[in-house]
Amino acid sequence: MMGVSELNGKMDVYKTVTHPGSLKILVILRKTPAGFSELMFESRLSPSVLSKLLKSLASYNIIEKENNNYALTPKGDRILRILLEVLNELQDVEEG
Repeated sequence: MMGVSELNGKMDVYKTVTHPGSLKILVILRKTPAGFSELMFESRLSPSVLSKLLKSLASYNIIEKENNNYALTPKGDRILRILLEVLNELQDVEEG
């Protein structure tokens, strides 16, 4: 079981992956790799926010950049699946 000190060390990653913009990016990349402009257009994030989130997601090995395209890593795919499950559970709570 994770203790409070371990939890504190993981909060930056948690904040990054649960940011609404990050979730949009991950959902877009789940379909296919995409470049910066495509991500900006589809996510409707400002260039500065998108750039910051892409750098953070890449630094945690959640996405990777090959040539000029970003893609989910296997770790990123697992995290996205878990986040979508949590969102589905939250929807069930609202409806229940």
